[in-house]
Amino acid sequence: MRYEILAAILVAVGALIWIYRRDRRRFEAERAMLFNDLRGLFSESELTRAPLDYPKLRGVYRGHKVAVDAVLDNLAVRKVPSLWLRVTVLTDIPYAGSCDILARAHNVEFYAPSNSFDHVLPLPASWPQHLTIKCDNPDAVPPQTLLAQHIGVFNDERVKELLVTPKGVRLVRQGAQASRAEYLVLRQSLFGPVVIPREMVIDLLDRALALADTLRNIPAAEHA
Repeated sequence: MRYEILAAILVAVGALIWIYRRDRRRFEAERAMLFNDLRGLFSESELTRAPLDYPKLRGVYRGHKVAVDAVLDNLAVRKVPSLWLRVTVLTDIPYAGSCDILARAHNVEFYAPSNSFDHVLPLPASWPQHLTIKCDNPDAVPPQTLLAQHIGVFNDERVKELLVTPKGVRLVRQGAQASRAEYLVLRQSLFGPVVIPREMVIDLLDRALALADTLRNIPAAEHA
């Protein structure tokens, strides 16, 4: 009888190992396909990915170095997890300060540098009132008159962040949302197969480039 019990245990363990390996392969394949629709979009492109992670893509778009990656956000309690798409244009911006504009801030946005910024700037009356503006140095950030020309990006409620630093411009938008049922019942952040649409990335990149051009074409000294 003991041999039968031992055999049953070994079969059960083997089945669990097989299920784990199967689910891991599926999980890896689903995450690896995130940027499949972006093939050929960049020149000099480089795609990297750590095990069990989403890929990171770097390359050159319209003559500028850019980076695209994704961040899993499952920290907020009672909120269905989101996969945030981050699109960054790497270029010199002629302002020494960094400015972070965040939509519907909950102080749990670990991916946003504004959590470490000490200064909160007044929000213009004409801007969406769910925005928060924070910076590291109020005297060294781009004037709001310039940023206002591009604040319309937040008309899309899925856009979460607009970041300007001396090294470039970043836009963050929701790329996907986890299954509500799976999260509410099992507290699991399951997204299934997600492929970021090419048009979404192009739109974000063009908007980030337009903002970078605005900031570069008007020297900071003119607004001192």
